Amino acid sequence: MNLLHAILLGLIQGLTEFLPVSSTAHLTLAEHLMFGGRAMPLAFDVLLHVGTLVALAIYFRHELVQVLMGCFGRDKEGRRLAIWLFVAMIPTGIFGMATRGVKEAAKEHLWVYGVGLLCTAVLLFIANHLSKERASLNEQDLAGRDIQDLRAMDALAVGTIQGIGGGFGLSRSGSTISVGVFRGLKLPASARFSFLLGMPTIAAAAVVELRGLLKPLMKHLPLPPDMAFPAGSASPVMLCVVGVIASAISGYLAIGLLDRFTRKPRLNGFALYCLGMGAVMLALGLSGVLGHH
Repeated sequence: MNLLHAILLGLIQGLTEFLPVSSTAHLTLAEHLMFGGRAMPLAFDVLLHVGTLVALAIYFRHELVQVLMGCFGRDKEGRRLAIWLFVAMIPTGIFGMATRGVKEAAKEHLWVYGVGLLCTAVLLFIANHLSKERASLNEQDLAGRDIQDLRAMDALAVGTIQGIGGGFGLSRSGSTISVGVFRGLKLPASARFSFLLGMPTIAAAAVVELRGLLKPLMKHLPLPPDMAFPAGSASPVMLCVVGVIASAISGYLAIGLLDRFTRKPRLNGFALYCLGMGAVMLALGLSGVLGHH
């Protein structure tokens, strides 16, 4: 693994974690192209996610402070938002852990990610259409709800699709934003809740992955091949630092881009991209050019 690999993987992680195009699908394709299907080192993978978590925390620093104040009973709206984020994380954790083995197995079958991207495209097209229809309505109660009007079922529905979808090529951000719109939220409100939900989600995923990394380190054992950098790699410290910086910067830019694109319904471009990339991955997977089938 060299410096260029680290930069490219960091950029892919940061951009696709937040743009509704599936980071898992793009990283898996990149691993097939760069390493012949071998996964990137676990330590590097975890740190790339930390980079995107930093991007989220910086971009939504005001909302983060509000939620933290709410946890201590010093901000009413922050407290409500903290409760709904916690509620959403319950089905995310349940379905995420229940489908973890299947998602790991899916990495050997690129066609699965192709199907996931095609499903993402459909969700984005429908969500964009609904949002445009609601935006044209003059009656406030028909135009959709804001983030302060979240309900328990909204949080549960968004958390459920996040737990089921993440890892199959179904975009985390795309599916959660779409389901929020389906539940009656305005597109900007749904996007904002999806972004904020990304913080505990990415942090929890990093902790789960770190368990496998810390176990051999605590016992002073060598890391398994899938966790360590392969022989002949550049300095692991340098690769990790460069990868984290690339993922944090590109992640911050991606958040800003999608934030602007959801203020007025402009998701069809992402839907078309998912449609095209999904068709490519489906063809590559089924033909056996990359991956197994």
